[in-house]
Amino acid sequence: MASSPTPTHATPTGPGLGDRRLIFVLGKGGVGKSVVSSTLAMMWASRGQRVIIAEVANQHRLSEVFATHDAPPNVATELAPNLWGISIDVDRSTQEYLASQIKIRPLVDLLVRSRAFHTFAAAAPGLAELVTLGKIWELAVALEGGHPIWDKVIVDCPATGHGIALLRTAGNVTELAAQGPVRDQAHRIEEVVMHPSATGIVVVARPEELPVSEAIDAITELRRDNFPVAATVMNALVKMRFSDEEARALADIVAADRVTDAALHGARAAHRRQVRAHGHLAHFTAATHLTPLILPDIGPGPITPARLGVLATQCAAQVNR
Repeated sequence: MASSPTPTHATPTGPGLGDRRLIFVLGKGGVGKSVVSSTLAMMWASRGQRVIIAEVANQHRLSEVFATHDAPPNVATELAPNLWGISIDVDRSTQEYLASQIKIRPLVDLLVRSRAFHTFAAAAPGLAELVTLGKIWELAVALEGGHPIWDKVIVDCPATGHGIALLRTAGNVTELAAQGPVRDQAHRIEEVVMHPSATGIVVVARPEELPVSEAIDAITELRRDNFPVAATVMNALVKMRFSDEEARALADIVAADRVTDAALHGARAAHRRQVRAHGHLAHFTAATHLTPLILPDIGPGPITPARLGVLATQCAAQVNR
């Protein structure tokens, strides 16, 4: 059997992934960001840490996996031992932000019932992203008895472009806004999001050309802007079933009948797919200077807590903390 290199996950820009508390999971749509977010969360929860997964952009994948369809937005809902989930709703977060700034509840209620206000809020550049990021920041800095409420806050981000825009929001507001409470809060949020010891960005790819190319471009862009890229993940990687010697032998076999010929054709085609997949893995590793966490291909079918548990066990063998 061919084997993959042993992963190492410390980075030059901060500690290992397990030592960071706020984790943003980014990637092209369809690469399995939600699966990776849930896998990381279940892994750390199984180690006794209090973990919360934050969904943004109305994804609602947690409710599908953990059957919590009645969970209200912006409320932490227990999913499993030591594991909670929250779906961040922009409208609710905007109301909460207004309440924290205006302090006069009747005026807040009047605003949120106003159609003109909702039209303005929808059109205001960056407002949805800022209140979303503000809610994530609240989770990351929340204390109880002088200690963090959450050991890990994992953010299941929207697809790459929107995810990077979300991360940049606080910095954009800090740069552009006049002095005042909005700019001050944006600056505090930016400090946490950019902090290389507290925050880590995980970029996910699948072993295919376009997802790998987009992930490499995203990492280049994030590093250029000094965002703390902490780790990469290669999701749904198929195993190499044949060693190089076995593959050469397979190529030399002459089929004696149609059934054997069909079996050989299938085996050779599968081997070519596996070689391509591991070639994408090698390219991803070389281009990013990070050895990815490897999550195996678990095949078709709905994602369930049991299947996530299998992936979490695989992941635990690669992450020290």
